[in-house]
Amino acid sequence: MKKNKIEIIDHLGNIDLFVCSSGFESRSSFLGSSLNSSKVKDSVVFHLDETYAIANKNIELIKENLKSLRTIIYPKNESILTFDIFYNFFLDYVDEDEKVNVVIDITTFTKEVLLIIFKVVSLQKFADTFIINLVYTPAESYPDWLTKGVREIRSVYGYSGLHYPSKELLLIILNGFENERTEEIINSFEPNGILLGRPTRIDSINDGLSVISDEKYNYINSRYESLILENFDFSCQDISKTKNLLSELVKKYSQDYNIVISPLNNKVSTLGVASLGIQNEDIQICYASANQYNINSYSKGCDYFLVFNFNDLLKY
Repeated sequence: MKKNKIEIIDHLGNIDLFVCSSGFESRSSFLGSSLNSSKVKDSVVFHLDETYAIANKNIELIKENLKSLRTIIYPKNESILTFDIFYNFFLDYVDEDEKVNVVIDITTFTKEVLLIIFKVVSLQKFADTFIINLVYTPAESYPDWLTKGVREIRSVYGYSGLHYPSKELLLIILNGFENERTEEIINSFEPNGILLGRPTRIDSINDGLSVISDEKYNYINSRYESLILENFDFSCQDISKTKNLLSELVKKYSQDYNIVISPLNNKVSTLGVASLGIQNEDIQICYASANQYNINSYSKGCDYFLVFNFNDLLKY
């Protein structure tokens, strides 16, 4: 659901807990700066240790609006500890007597951390207690490069999958704007087959991003043509649409293959992967951490938000 900066306040209503991430992108502060502070009971920003200094400046921008904003520092590249930190954090807000209205700004959490958060809040004790809205500020444009180098390729904690020695390996890729990451993942897993996906033009954030995405996709499609079993289109605006599409692909190939999914596009499509992973624990989800980010020119944010009801995502 698309909402502008005026509509978002009424749509979210009274917020018991607002959660966001610090980030070097200016859009990390868009939602926090747009909320009506009188409607926000508690607000917390999660801040990676050893991150870029610009992230602290973006925290201050949010604090100008949400005066009581608390900062929680968590470690980089330590997924088990990250899971525990978020689990214990949300545990403090469980109220058995009434529902808790939670808003999570997913914009600048890394894909790995976002997948971990999704796993945590999908646990029964939180899903039964929280009413959660996930809010995303899309990127309107990207520079020529986003990241350089791949530090490590790993399974996301909570999505390790269940693989059988008798089956071959199938890699499902939701391709994005960073072909270096795509190639490193393919070379690391050495799959027997690949399903390569790209956003449909109608389900891309805008036409400009769609053109760039197609160029990146065509390169990978040509380079690994001998491994690609099927091509598919996914949505960068609709979590359920992406999840349902992937579910059909998994049903088609799971009899013969162990399946690894690599979400390399935006956070919306990543949550499509997450919601499928919650329901199908045979699937492994992987993440490639970057060595360097283009902090001086990473993205330009849109002037609207995409809002998703987390509880509805668990129903389907």
